[in-house]
Amino acid sequence: MKNLFLAFILLISLNSQAQTDSLEFDFARFIYLDSITVTASRGGFDHEEFIDMVRADSSFYKAFRNLRFINYTAYNDIQFFDKKEQATASYSSISYQTVKPEKKLTCRTMKLKDEKIVGKYYKKNRKPRYYTSKMYERLFFTYEKTCEQDIDAPASEDEPDGKIAKYVTQLKKLIFQPGEKVDVPIIGNKTAIFDKKMLEYYNYSIESKSYKNGTDCYVFGVAVKPDYQDKKEGKTVVKFLETYFEKKTFQVIARNYRVAYFGALFDFDVTMNVELTQLDGNYYPEWINYNGFWKVPTQKLEKAKFTIRMEDFR
Repeated sequence: MKNLFLAFILLISLNSQAQTDSLEFDFARFIYLDSITVTASRGGFDHEEFIDMVRADSSFYKAFRNLRFINYTAYNDIQFFDKKEQATASYSSISYQTVKPEKKLTCRTMKLKDEKIVGKYYKKNRKPRYYTSKMYERLFFTYEKTCEQDIDAPASEDEPDGKIAKYVTQLKKLIFQPGEKVDVPIIGNKTAIFDKKMLEYYNYSIESKSYKNGTDCYVFGVAVKPDYQDKKEGKTVVKFLETYFEKKTFQVIARNYRVAYFGALFDFDVTMNVELTQLDGNYYPEWINYNGFWKVPTQKLEKAKFTIRMEDFR
């Protein structure tokens, strides 16, 4: 069971292929539109097509895949806490990724600088003690030279990794295809926020907002209704979802979400915030913030916070 949660920890950087199944009912009439969006609809903005685009979007995934093909610097900061919110271990460093073409492949390597390790963060032989840090390193660190096809080539699934790969394939939808059903015991049906039977639990909206740098965006939002916000109600998994689409290009430039579940077999509560940046027509993750915990029987509660800030793309 603990392998299930490895996928939850860092599902933001996993592979995904968009699905474009049409909605089986008139979902659009249940969505709140602010006054600016209503005006835009009269001028040609089709909010029904916009919802289909939200479900089928692949631009967010592509931004993460772009990381494999560019030089950049990352500032890593990971902290772990006990039940009383006391710090137990932490890790920080600066990582430098370098990419070089080799024949028809692009190869990347990484160097670490200014490492600071506090507490029992690693086991012997530098093996991560925590499952969160194990996934973090698997996804953001490259200890050996790694080569891939060109950035425009079709993406392949992540390398096999036992049971983790099975859950990764499903749980990746929570961020790249928000609202789609996942094939995971107990919670699978509860993630399908676009299904008719889930309407009673959520408020949906499309609003016009200015992003922090002044970029005009359409923001698709989903939030659990007040009557179902009790953390023990168990009816929902996606508690909050907010995706910023740049109006000019409909490119996703930011996504915030919270997923949580409290049951007999496991508990988890994870909040993530992701911001993208643009360079030469390509988008890349610029800032990722994670705050959450998970707990399964026979295992200690694992509560962590991390921030990764990426810059100097070239």
